[in-house]
Order: sequence, then structure tokens, then C-alpha cells
Amino acid sequence: MAFRLPARKTPLVAGAAALVAAGVIFVPNWASAGAPDGKSSGAAALSCWAVKQDYPKSATGLYWLKTPRMSSAQQFYCDMTTDGGGWILVGRGRESWNFHYAGQSSTSKVRSTPTGTAAFAPATVPGDTINGLFNGGSIDEVRLHRAKNADGTSWQDVSLKFKDLADWSWTFDGGLPLSSASFDGATYSGGYTDAIKKSDYLHPYNGLSTVKTKDDSYKKGFAYTTSVSGASSSASSYLWKATSSGLPTPFTQVWIRPKITTSTGGPAPATPKLLSGKTSSSPWGVTGVVSGLSGEDHIEVHALGVVGSTLYVGGEFKYVQKGANPASGEKVQQSYLAAFDTSTGEWKTGFRPKLDGRVWAIKGTSDKLFVSGDFTNVNGVANTAGVAALDLKTGAPLSTWKASLIRGGKDANGNPNIPRGRAMDVQDGWLYIGGTFDHIKGGTTITKSPFWVGGAARVKVTDGTPDTTWNPFFDAGVYSVDASSKGDRVYFGGRMKHMGKQKDVSVNDFAIVSTAAPGGHISGLGDTKWIPSTDNPDKPYRNTILEVGDRVWMGGSEHDLQVYDRDFDKKIGGNLARSGGDFQSTVEINGVLYAGSHGFDFDYTDGWTYPDPKTGGYSNVHRLNMVGAWDAKTGKYLPNWNPSFASRAGNGVWALVKDGNGCMWAGGDLKSGSWNGSAYQWLGGFGRFCP
Repeated sequence: MAFRLPARKTPLVAGAAALVAAGVIFVPNWASAGAPDGKSSGAAALSCWAVKQDYPKSATGLYWLKTPRMSSAQQFYCDMTTDGGGWILVGRGRESWNFHYAGQSSTSKVRSTPTGTAAFAPATVPGDTINGLFNGGSIDEVRLHRAKNADGTSWQDVSLKFKDLADWSWTFDGGLPLSSASFDGATYSGGYTDAIKKSDYLHPYNGLSTVKTKDDSYKKGFAYTTSVSGASSSASSYLWKATSSGLPTPFTQVWIRPKITTSTGGPAPATPKLLSGKTSSSPWGVTGVVSGLSGEDHIEVHALGVVGSTLYVGGEFKYVQKGANPASGEKVQQSYLAAFDTSTGEWKTGFRPKLDGRVWAIKGTSDKLFVSGDFTNVNGVANTAGVAALDLKTGAPLSTWKASLIRGGKDANGNPNIPRGRAMDVQDGWLYIGGTFDHIKGGTTITKSPFWVGGAARVKVTDGTPDTTWNPFFDAGVYSVDASSKGDRVYFGGRMKHMGKQKDVSVNDFAIVSTAAPGGHISGLGDTKWIPSTDNPDKPYRNTILEVGDRVWMGGSEHDLQVYDRDFDKKIGGNLARSGGDFQSTVEINGVLYAGSHGFDFDYTDGWTYPDPKTGGYSNVHRLNMVGAWDAKTGKYLPNWNPSFASRAGNGVWALVKDGNGCMWAGGDLKSGSWNGSAYQWLGGFGRFCP
């Protein structure tokens, strides 16, 4: 099969092409003028552009490059002829691009096989390496070199100029914002990398599509619009098409041109150490939904908690099960709450509490397990409605601790309303509880009249006695609670609009409450405008809140995750997830903030409008699969963490917790984990990611 190098504005050096075609590494052989020429790792240049400036006769081929942001010198294939030269090849392929930040295939294949039919399988340079090539500078332009016909004898150059892109992203299919796009010199302002349609009868090649569709067999690439002819599904065609209605997808090279000529700056800033993005196998899980209903309220796992070497799992699951195909005795009805060993993943059969409703939250101390949810009792014991303290080994209610939540009124069927304890936290001897309830009793006051509250209360960790001097009193349901480790405040999120019995303070779904009696509002949140929704402007709510040092993270609808400084006079960062997307849980591990959601495609940095983030603007796009990772201090998204696991019904991850082994457990309606070489790991509602 003939080897072809793409046609260019200035022809490639014939000798270089012949050597590359033969699989031989080509290194230019001109006399050194003193500056690094890239001919060896010891003479690595700062950029291909620098080599071209210092050695104008440099030919296209392989060069060693190293900037202060790169840990070591690497070889890259450089185009030294097109538009003044200095271009670095960072990706090439035809269809089936995955657009993953960590790269595809290998960097060595990018440089050793830059074109030809052997290069049709996509290969890309990792995003960290590309950021290193730019030496921390912004990404200004990408050039696409695309085949225009099936035999690869005609080519097109596309210039994509980015709009304030501070860091590299391979997520072209997410719609990276552009200042302009140029097709063979015809320039159009604005646009996004997911879809550009400037083609017409006279300009059929002036279009770009990078998204996956059924007509393209869900294989992504840098496709033309439908007006381009000559494509086929032939393995040797430079212009591929999956079906008659699919888009013509050409073999494409992706080039960058960082114009680095001076060695300024130092190594890349240190980033927190990430967990592995692959799930660790766990033999047991939970399956089934007791009610048989669907939707976010009816999934296997809503809560996770760890005490010592035990993982406690709560939700609406019906069974505890071993593996996808359990043997006799390996699928046992143990509904709503179960325990597992954090090291082995084995089910702890001695922990067998009986509840009559789902569990929403779990918190543990050294001698107690607190659970809250929609249940009216545990093991039939009185005064365990909505919240209970259980024995860590057996799950039996502790006789020394009593509390009950109460919710007045009746439901649509005329039955008494069941109280809901949805969120909890423990701090300084108090158990803080949030949910949907209007009275509470417990501890030494268990026989007295219940205390009137509004969806929030605190009780003594020792015996469950409510604090009747502390009562923030919200007017709607609380979904999340985080008591600051500094001891001065408690964060509440949910659907609340006001707090105080007379609706004294407007809180807009989020409130900072003093731990001092009477539980008054702490002002300071200057930005209470959550993601505006064009389909339901009254919908916003906070699902999760977490204080990490002097930062406060919060997430919920409409698909947003935001971080502020603790004084709330500065917004550090914001994110919008699509498609799907509401953020539902957070945990901090080793300086990384992990956030769980039912977002399955993209995270839009600085995104602000739902359902279309383009209407409000954003600065970057990266992949997101249910759980994302951020630098807990800076708010910067960490695209290297791209976990591999799947959701049963699209409800995603509702609980995250760290164990004593440094692993993170994620729970929701999870059904499968990472690929183990022959199959995807089975997950029953939850899985773990370890260092």
C-alpha cells in the first residue's frame, strides 16, 4: 500500500518523507549554530518554532523538545514548512477519536506514523504534555489538516483560534469556544468546535462536526457536513463514512504551534495526587429496589458511611448480593442498610437491622452509627422514626440513645406523613439533622411534648436530647448539612427560601447558621444567584455542601458545582455538567474535591446557564463521567481523572466517602466498573477507587 504524506502549501523534504515511510526516525543533519537544534535529547529545543527561527533551513521531521514545564525531553514530529513552519503534531486519525485528555494510543505512534493508512487508528498526545509544550501559556490556535478525497491526494487546512483557552482540552465534541474558524483562508468569527456549518454549494468543505451520532456508528472525528461526496466505509479510504446518512469523516492531523523562544518560568505547579480512575473489585453489592419504583428517590444507594474497617451502605436496595450470578445463599434479602469490610469487600453478616423505609444519610462515631431516612422504626423499636443510633456490629438500636422525627399532616392517600431525615453531620458533641420534619423529641425529653422545628435540629451525640435553644427553622426541605470543623457555623442546603418562624431571613436554598443559640443566620454570601434555568426558573436547590479549609463547595441543580472562599466575598470557580448533571455528593481526599452527579458527558468550566451553557459563556470543556475531580483549594478542574464505571438507570452517584485505606467509595445505581481485560467489573450499587 502506498504511503502518502499530506499535500502542503510548501512541499515536505523528500528525504524526510522517505525515511518516515520506511519507519526510520529522521533527524535533520545541518551544522549547529550554537542554539539547541533538537537533534538529540541533550540538545532539546524549546519548540519547533524556536528551531525554525534559529535554523531557517530546518526540514520537517522529528525533533527533541523540552520547556521548563516539561519534566523531560521528548520527541515530536514537526512541520517546518506550512505557513512559516514550527508546527507540532499532537494527534492524527480518521474515525473513532475518544477525545480523552489523557491521550489515545501513544505519543510514539503520533510521531512515528504521522500519516498514511497505518495512521487511521487515532493516536493523540496527552493533555499534560501539550500544556507543557505551551509552557503554561494559553492555547491560541489549532490547525486541522484534513483529507478532501478518498485517495488522500487533496487536503484542506482549518485554523481554529480559541477564545481565552488557558489549558489544553481534547474535548472538541463538547464545544470549545472559538474566536474564529478559518477554512482554507475563509474566516468566520465565533463558533464552537462541536459543530461549525459554513458549507454551501460553492464551499462544501467549510464545515466541522466532532460529535457522535447513530448515523456515524457513534464514532467521532473531524467530520465534514453532508454536502461532501466521495466517502466510503473502505478501510483504505482517507474519507470514511459509516452509513449512507452519516457524515464524511476525513483522516485528520491536529497541529499546534507554541512560539516558545525563551526559557522563562519554572516547573508546572504541583497538583494534588489523584486516586486511580479504575474501580477496584469488590465481591459483594446491593441490588433491587424495594418499592419497584424508578427515579432519583428510588435507587439502590443514597448513603455511605465508614467507621473503622466497616463500610455502611444505605438506600432503597432490597438484597445483598455476591457478584452478577450469585450462587445459592449469595443473594439475601437485607433491605435499606448493610455493612461490608472496607479491605475485602465481604458482606458482614452479623449486621442485620430491619428498617421499614429508605436510608438517606449515615454518620458514625467510635461507638455509634447514626442513620436517617424515611423509616418509621428500626427493628420495631419505639422512638426510632427518621433517625436512630445503632450498634456498630449488629445494627440494633442503642437503648441509651433515643430520638424521633415527626411530620404533621397526611399524604394524598390520607395516611400520616412519614418524616424524612435526609442529611446529617457530627460536630462538637452535636448531631445536626436536616430533612422534612416539623417536630423532634429525644433523650431526656422523650416523654415531653415534641420540640417545634422547621426541617433542622441538633441533638446530643450522647443520648439524643434536642437542643431547644437552637432552632434555625426553615420553610422547606433540607437536603444537605455540613457542620464546620472550626465549630462556628453549620451550612444548610435544600429548597428553603426563608429561615425563622416569621420567615425573618431570605436564604435562597442555602443558609449559613451560627452554632451559638438561637441558631441565627450568618450573612456573607454575596452571590445567591444559582444557575438560571430557562425551563424552570423556580427549580434550583442545593444537594451537597462541604467546607474544605477556607473554601466552601456546593452543588445541586441546575447541574452546577461552585466554590467560594469562606467569607463568601469571592467566587473561586464554577462548573456546569451536561448531559444529565445535578451534583449530589462531595468528599475531599488528599487536597482533591471529588463530586458525584448524574452528569455523563462534559464539565463546562465557568458555565452559568442551563440547559444550554453556550448562552452564558464558559472558558473550557472537559470530560465528566458521574464523578469529577477538582483542586480543593484553587477550584481548578483536574481532567486527568476520568473514571470508568456505569449507571443502571442514569441516576448516577449520590454518595461518596473515604475509608481508612485511602480509597473512595461511590454509591448510587451503579451497575458496572472498569474493564478488567475480558469484561467490565460487576458493581452492585457501589464501587471503590483506590490510590
